[in-house]
Amino acid sequence: MLVGIFSDTHLGFGSDERSEETFSRFKEAIELFKEKKVDFILHAGDLFDSATPTQEVWLSTFDCFAKNNGSIKELKKNTRTGEKNVFVKGVPIIAIHGTHEHRGKDFANALDVLEESNALVHLHVGNIVFEKEINGVKEKVVVHGMGGVPEKHAKEVLSLYDPKPISSAINIILFHQSFKEFLPFDDDMVASLSLADLPDGFDLIINGHLHWVDEQVIEGKRFLLTGSSVFTQMKNLESKKEKGVFFFDTLTKKLDFVPYKVQRKLFYEKINFDNSTPEEINSVVEEKINSFLSSDFEMKPLIRLKIVGSLAKGFSQSDVKFSLPEEKAIFSISKELVVEDFKKKMLELKEMQNQKKGVLDLGLTILEKNVEEANLKNFDTSRMFELLSSGDTETAQKVLLSEKA
Repeated sequence: MLVGIFSDTHLGFGSDERSEETFSRFKEAIELFKEKKVDFILHAGDLFDSATPTQEVWLSTFDCFAKNNGSIKELKKNTRTGEKNVFVKGVPIIAIHGTHEHRGKDFANALDVLEESNALVHLHVGNIVFEKEINGVKEKVVVHGMGGVPEKHAKEVLSLYDPKPISSAINIILFHQSFKEFLPFDDDMVASLSLADLPDGFDLIINGHLHWVDEQVIEGKRFLLTGSSVFTQMKNLESKKEKGVFFFDTLTKKLDFVPYKVQRKLFYEKINFDNSTPEEINSVVEEKINSFLSSDFEMKPLIRLKIVGSLAKGFSQSDVKFSLPEEKAIFSISKELVVEDFKKKMLELKEMQNQKKGVLDLGLTILEKNVEEANLKNFDTSRMFELLSSGDTETAQKVLLSEKA
């Protein structure tokens, strides 16, 4: 079978031309899948940009799904509560909800609305079996999926779900979570899952949520980041590769990427300044923007600039202002500038703190050695050192007398 894969379409994101882009990109993906005659389509979450889309977003969304015309097909969805017959129009679309669509159990999910209208099948902690016979050869593909959940609960939910591949079948599983290996810091509120937590035995593990494209094989697990269909976060990693859709051949296990025909260019640049005036900063930024816009673009490009470093004495961050050619590009600029004198004082303070810490560590080491030589058992060295270093010799003397007694 041939499977179409995409994710993070964020229908309704932005305003004006950027909002329209989300819908046109979705339609383009459907057309690409139909051209290749895929057997079914997988969407790895964040189909919408909001958990409660507006009426206008709903109207444009149903126009998108109208492009997936065809007869109604019946599928069986297996969940923890049992088997359910579901009906879907055209090429079957199987989708998990993302973090943008996630809602509590007391509220209806936007993907459940689409399932009820036969636009797609909403899969969460369950699976769907596809079977096909060509020239007497039978093939079975099982799609498993776990929708996006709050990161701090992801590991627990995955453990409870405990998905198992079905034997004599190709097994694909969908996720929509962060993973520690793809983030610069370790925080369970941001990511509680590691790639090592992913289940074994699956032919392809697909993850949405992270908006850049990546494919890895880790400990025998084939892991695909689909990337988003549009830029919403303007991250540096997104600027490195094109956006597009994937095709997975379940017989050959071949995975192909097809970029969207027309897409925005993202320019990402971090510019460092040292003891610079606002005029100097403006000159460098203007030159950089002009270099980005030296070519012609079919779609207005995105320019993300991070301005960091220090300002010359007598200036503040509010003095740094830019005149941007917003008719030529869409800009996102952040400034993290400090006054040079302040920067020096911070560095001096940090150095003093490091030196103080070094002296304190040395003092504690000497005290621990003396305690050991005196053969004092169960003596709280850290407490004694803290008392002495703070000048509380009276309490320190009492502690020593009680130890001798």
